[in-house]
Amino acid sequence: MSPASTKLPRTGASSSTPRLLTRDPQSSSRPPRTAGPDAAQRVTSGPPPSTKLPRTAAPDAAQRLTSGPLPSTKLPRSAGPDAAQRITLGPPRARSPRPPAAGPAPRLITPGPPAEWRYGELTVLIGGARAELRYAREPVGSSAADREAIAVAVERARDRLAARSRPPDDFLPALAAAYAAVLRRRGARPGDRVPLVELRDELGGTRAQFAWDVARLRRERRLVVEGRRIDLGVAAGHAAGRRSQVVWIENDGGGGSFFQTFRLIAQEVRS
Repeated sequence: MSPASTKLPRTGASSSTPRLLTRDPQSSSRPPRTAGPDAAQRVTSGPPPSTKLPRTAAPDAAQRLTSGPLPSTKLPRSAGPDAAQRITLGPPRARSPRPPAAGPAPRLITPGPPAEWRYGELTVLIGGARAELRYAREPVGSSAADREAIAVAVERARDRLAARSRPPDDFLPALAAAYAAVLRRRGARPGDRVPLVELRDELGGTRAQFAWDVARLRRERRLVVEGRRIDLGVAAGHAAGRRSQVVWIENDGGGGSFFQTFRLIAQEVRS
């Protein structure tokens, strides 16, 4: 049998003699005229898997076609800048309350009821669902009767007293002026004792703040003003029970005493 003959159409060439090609139609590897550079490879090894992307495909669509769909990270329209992090890492943890500053450990004074605890300079009375905070036996705040709430309230009350405290250089001249005013009102002479509560009223402010500032003078050993020394008279006997006539002054050990009178006496000059 003669080889198969394929007649080509005329292309307008000058020669009228048709050319014959001898080939095996099943072994032909000639790529089509419109084939790309890798068409020969497709002819011999078969067409590659289609990677045609849809018109709206994103740049990574080819990867999704070959390796499967990626986990969806589409954010809602109202999502904030950290929404992607929440999708991959899970919802953020709730912010814990700010822990109170470190201070002296609470110390039980009396079991009560109500139970009385000492928190540094302040005393806390716990009864029922509430806790009352006191300084110098005067109320300075309250809180819920749980440990964390009490610690936060104590810190705030102490910071408030410290922030409003007058430095000795300011408080001492004010004490001397208030003492002189009380002496004039009572018709007394310099060096005489006057009720401490009257001196407090002359200065103004809260009872707790006055006690805090006087205790600060004692703690910083600033008890001399204009050449005269501060002398506080302790309330003795039944006088200590009359709360309206006495002032409780704290000491460094957490205790204190009731004082009833105040005077300025000449400072002794040592030879």
